[in-house]
Amino acid sequence: MTVIKRSQKDTTTDLITAIDVLIPLLRDQKEDEAVGVLATAAKALKSAKPQSAEHRQAVASVVDAFEGDHELISYTFQRDNGSQWTEVEELSQASARVLSLARRMQ
Repeated sequence: MTVIKRSQKDTTTDLITAIDVLIPLLRDQKEDEAVGVLATAAKALKSAKPQSAEHRQAVASVVDAFEGDHELISYTFQRDNGSQWTEVEELSQASARVLSLARRMQ
C-alpha cells in the first residue's frame, strides 16, 4: 500500500471547495449564522498562508461551527435508508467532508 501525503495547500483548496458545496445546503436548512461563519472562514483560508495564525484560526472556526454553538455535527449523522439520493444524504456527506478536512488540518 502506498500512502500519499497531501500538502497543506491541497487540503486547504479541498476544504474551501467543500465549504462552498456545504453552504447552499445549510442555507436550505436555515442555518444562516453557521453559513456566515463558514463563508468567513473560507474567505480567510483563500487569503491566508498555510500554518499562519489567520489560517489556523479559520480552520478552528470551521471545527467550532460543527462542535460548538452551531452544532453542525448533527448533520454528519443523518442518513436516509432509501435507494434514492436525497438532500439529507447530500448534506450528510458534504458536512462530514468539511469536518474531516478541517480536523485533518488542525
